[in-house]
Amino acid sequence: MKNVKQIHTDQNVSQSIGLDIALILSKLITGKSNLHYGIWDGLEVTMGNLCLAQEAYTKNLFNYLPKKKSMKILDIGGGGGETAKKLLDEGHEVDIVVPSEELAKEAKETTKGNADIYQTIFEDYIPKNKKLYDVCLFSESFQYIPMDISLPKASALLNKTGIILISDCFRSEAFKKSKTRQPGGGHSITEMEEKLVKFSLKIINRKDITQSVAPSIDLEQKTFNAFGEIIMRLSKSLKEKKNILFYLLKMSYKLFLKERRRKDLESRLFNKGRTSQLFMTYNKYIIFKLKPPQI
Repeated sequence: MKNVKQIHTDQNVSQSIGLDIALILSKLITGKSNLHYGIWDGLEVTMGNLCLAQEAYTKNLFNYLPKKKSMKILDIGGGGGETAKKLLDEGHEVDIVVPSEELAKEAKETTKGNADIYQTIFEDYIPKNKKLYDVCLFSESFQYIPMDISLPKASALLNKTGIILISDCFRSEAFKKSKTRQPGGGHSITEMEEKLVKFSLKIINRKDITQSVAPSIDLEQKTFNAFGEIIMRLSKSLKEKKNILFYLLKMSYKLFLKERRRKDLESRLFNKGRTSQLFMTYNKYIIFKLKPPQI
């Protein structure tokens, strides 16, 4: 693909597959390729409002960008290119790093070929011609990269006035005490604060938006439960008719999915244990605007 540089594809395969599936669902449901939470302030938590909530998230994120024209921005883990498209529309130059071929294709289409797209993980990314950026942007991609790599590498990719902008989920102190897997994810917020000191990163802004994004978990759970209900009804119908397809599907399900995976999937589909309240207990969703030390 023209303007897509394939650097590395054989690491984090399962993560890439998960993102590809999320992309398909996002386009089916909203018609857009956003792969992030939404901000639900003033919105009813329904699938019909998901696109509006995600648009509100992006608008809020852009409030933390430097007030400059024609910036060079590296969108790290840029998904299907929706954020990059908006940045391009505002007159900025954007490079995108994505881990999978499908995301790279989608990002190219979304940005109409106006962004350079690098199919790689951030750990392996090397800028062309030693390019430096005004902004290194992590929008729900920071949690997938070791902080001892992401923070110093992003700092090294910035020009003298550049900033790092992170918007992502972090684990709260309460998570350490939990004996079960809780909704949300990310690095420990305590460890994040320690890393900021370690790498001498100055906090320009730190905004907690946990309460605003938490309803995304409720919507996710409702969606899984809806799929679960559909599966239960179809399964019941096929079983009552003694349809051979029921037995083939049941056998394949047990054959190709390990017991742990089955339990996780069934919990998602048929339980209601993932809630916004639990998310707010075990997570912090934070926007960090950071300035590296001058070298």
